[in-house]
Amino acid sequence: MIKKIINIFLLISFFYFFFLITKHYFSDENIAFTNKSRATFLWARIDGNENLPLLKNDTNNVIINITDLDEFKKKRKKRFWEKLISGKDE
Repeated sequence: MIKKIINIFLLISFFYFFFLITKHYFSDENIAFTNKSRATFLWARIDGNENLPLLKNDTNNVIINITDLDEFKKKRKKRFWEKLISGKDE
């Protein structure tokens, strides 16, 4: 009997909490506050973008292509099954 009362109390507490949260979330005061907060954040971002300095592009010829693949293949130890697959006498 006590277990049922506790379960009912917990269920009622859960629904009451859920009701209060949804009531606050959909209230006009919260919606107005959220819109005001978003607008001030947007203006802060726009003002911050105007003061950013432009940097010179210094990424020319940064990538160096190294073609050492043939040299690597010559130095690499040949494995037994590779000799079988290639069909060449090496």
